[in-house]
Amino acid sequence: MSFITNTFYGGLTAGILIGIGFNIIKDYIVRTKWNSQNKKSVVESQQPNSLIKNNGEFKMALLVRHDLKMGKGKVAAQCSHAIVHCYEEGLRLKLKEINSWESNNKPVDIFKVADEETMLEFQQLAIEKGFNTYVVVDAGRTQVAPRSKTVMAIGPVESEEIDLFTQSLEVYT
Repeated sequence: MSFITNTFYGGLTAGILIGIGFNIIKDYIVRTKWNSQNKKSVVESQQPNSLIKNNGEFKMALLVRHDLKMGKGKVAAQCSHAIVHCYEEGLRLKLKEINSWESNNKPVDIFKVADEETMLEFQQLAIEKGFNTYVVVDAGRTQVAPRSKTVMAIGPVESEEIDLFTQSLEVYT
């Protein structure tokens, strides 16, 4: 019985020490990775504002297909998907724009587009201008047919540029 008790407590002690060791290593790796990412964003955020055009205010625009007759809740969900995907892509490719957009309370304008063809024409124009875009393709489980392109997000883009780009569109209400 003494042998079993001694090996049990010895094994328990070894297991606890190994667990603590792994936790320390994991924390070190996470902290090191986090600090290196933060150093990059601190360096980028300390760059002069002259690198950002005009007033440095950026916003996103959402183009919602009006022909699908989606309910308000469906539109809200689709817009959320579009913003998240555009934001994630912006984090990878357009960090300065994302930082400016975030520091300006994340403005978003929402517009109606007549149909899929019009939305895709705007996407092509946006891509030609170098804007970040994302089109939501719905699974079709609720209000729209499967594979329907419902909403397109653009941006973040400098406010004056996106206003010129969307000036012909009707505001979504």
